[in-house]
Amino acid sequence: MDSALASLIQSAAGTGAPVNASSRYYGAAINRLTVPDGTTVVYLARRILPQPSIYLSVQNYAVVQNDRIDNLSARFLGDPLLFWMICDANGVTDPDELTSQTGRSISIPLASSVPAGARNG
Repeated sequence: MDSALASLIQSAAGTGAPVNASSRYYGAAINRLTVPDGTTVVYLARRILPQPSIYLSVQNYAVVQNDRIDNLSARFLGDPLLFWMICDANGVTDPDELTSQTGRSISIPLASSVPAGARNG
């Protein structure tokens, strides 16, 4: 494996999946593809977004000017890296979309209510 990134991915706990338990890719499958020239490409399996309805919402929040999703995640979920839970609970793939419109109401999920399989489809 000649790519530094591929080496880092593969070395994570021997599985190639991220080891940070707060990662939305925690426990994700590692896949390999050999292209026609013989190069092996290592990548994480595609993550399918869960239905927003699987999240237990604790409150709605009205976005104010200069809000950032990582700050909201730190404030409401206790960890800025859990921003993906807010995205998932609102059916959004682009985190910036959630805070781009002042006054938008976003659902804040209960962090401990992430259902089994929500991380990896």
